[in-house]
Amino acid sequence: MLKTELVAKNPLRAFDQNREGGLGPGQIGLIAARAGTGKTAMLIQIALDSLFRQNAVLHVSVDESVSHVQAWYEEIFRDLALGYDLEMAKQVWEEIIRDRLILTFRANVFSVATLKERLGDLVAQNIFNPKVILVDGIDLHRQSRETLEEFRAFVRDSGLKAWVATRTHREDGTIAEMVEPLSDIFSVMVGIEAGGESLKLTTFKNPGHESEKIEVFLDPKTMLLVSR
Repeated sequence: MLKTELVAKNPLRAFDQNREGGLGPGQIGLIAARAGTGKTAMLIQIALDSLFRQNAVLHVSVDESVSHVQAWYEEIFRDLALGYDLEMAKQVWEEIIRDRLILTFRANVFSVATLKERLGDLVAQNIFNPKVILVDGIDLHRQSRETLEEFRAFVRDSGLKAWVATRTHREDGTIAEMVEPLSDIFSVMVGIEAGGESLKLTTFKNPGHESEKIEVFLDPKTMLLVSR
């Protein structure tokens, strides 16, 4: 399968907000899940889909090492290439990682202001200028609404496309209860929950697809997105 065919058949097309695929400039998507239920795997597949479409990606990880994130990318790409019989997989991999940069922050120092400063330096020095930014590892019940609103303003002002993957906690209620108050911040909201033999994606907000019956899952063996 060619890279263009893989993009067209990607289950992520169920969440497109733009004719070119993915989110539109200035939009933010949310992935909410409890620990160990696939939020990082989904976020990396969003990153790979963007990279396949030649959109440079900045991956921001909170409390994970660069090597750990790189290993995730390599594993997901390998399984994706095998599962879709991707032609010239090695060449494709070498091309896309040139457009990906990973930044890591400790949780106690991560802030939107710090992120803006780091990104501003990268752009000013002509080191890296992303079109998509992914933030992984935010703890939703500790993250203030003010911070999320600040991030939304940054994304809108910069014209970036962004996804945020957040951890939720059982003691704070259901995923639906936690994300509902944030619906004005995010353009697309997706939850991942364990159910039977699969990890099911539930859409809480997905403009343009309201009339569609979307059934997208994460395969628990490969953590790849699949549709039924």
